[in-house]
Amino acid sequence: MTEAFIFDAVRTPRAKRKGKFSSVHPVDLMTYPLKALVERNKLDPNEINDVALGCVTQTGEQGWCVARSAVLASGFPITVPATTINRLCGSGQQAANFIASSVISGSYSLAIGGGLEHMTRCPMFSDIGGEESSFLKKLYPDLVQQGESAEILSETYKISRSQIDEFAFSSQMRAKQAQEENRFEKSVVPVSFTSESGAISQLTKDDNPRPETTPEILAGLKPVFRENGVITAGNASAIVDGACALLIGNEQKGRELSLTPRARFVSQAVVGSEPKIMLTGPIEATRQALTRAGLKLQDIDLFEINEAFAPVPLVTIQELGIDPTKVNVNGGAIALGHPLGATGAILLNTIVDELERSKKRYGLVTMCIGLGMGIATIVERL
Repeated sequence: MTEAFIFDAVRTPRAKRKGKFSSVHPVDLMTYPLKALVERNKLDPNEINDVALGCVTQTGEQGWCVARSAVLASGFPITVPATTINRLCGSGQQAANFIASSVISGSYSLAIGGGLEHMTRCPMFSDIGGEESSFLKKLYPDLVQQGESAEILSETYKISRSQIDEFAFSSQMRAKQAQEENRFEKSVVPVSFTSESGAISQLTKDDNPRPETTPEILAGLKPVFRENGVITAGNASAIVDGACALLIGNEQKGRELSLTPRARFVSQAVVGSEPKIMLTGPIEATRQALTRAGLKLQDIDLFEINEAFAPVPLVTIQELGIDPTKVNVNGGAIALGHPLGATGAILLNTIVDELERSKKRYGLVTMCIGLGMGIATIVERL
């Protein structure tokens, strides 16, 4: 088998819901990272074997194979195929993993994996219905939505409100520092939008972080899902719009096209987990990815654990014994936002950038997934 390398990774800024990207069609938003990969790497798009994009809410403007629409809208040759993948919150990461697997198997030599979610124009839950299955309800009558799962998770693993808010505050402060030091600058592609006044402007950085956040502000927020609960708008992931794409291929194609590999895929894992809690998947997925890589937890220099809700990384850290100083060092979805189908690809992008910046070796990305799943990917900086 050959190895799969990440040659480049780019993304749009993450924009607040009902904000600057309101005027941008989801397909058009996805064209920005796709075009950037081609332009930055002086790449003939005819060389691309396939494009796989994660997207959760595949309805309305994100329906009808949004990946293929984005490929065509980007001006790629009609011979470049595309597919849209839905593994709920893990969709973008799964898309990249599928592409990497295809490269490792020899099926592809160069392809793109990534993700898209325009949560303004295709609102979350506008695609619901499957959970009404009578067979599903018979087997799993106690399924709940994720906010309640986060409450159950906190209760089960004895994570307090103060721990949760402390983590949320850390996410905001780390994101603040990352933006002040331009740590995302290498990967973010500006996106043009039309303002309410009709003027054309550009968004050049994530606009969701709240650097003015204080512990007191977080402590004063009311619980959202339970009257006496612990989950608030301040310690849950923010709803944003965004897109990301990674250029993935083998060594031979890289040499042929003068592409310099930035990282290699070391291992990957995806697991099923308890569907009512549904947020514990990263624990076992991480264990399996480490085993397949022949690595120990201590070998991993950086972790990206998606902040769907603050208890998710907190429980994962607690159960695996991860050094918390290695986790989400540039902030996470609480501060920066969680564009569902794009987030996994964005986290892979982020960890490669940070491995390079800090001159570290191994990074691990893991996410919880709705209906009880988890996904993990280990990459090595080259």
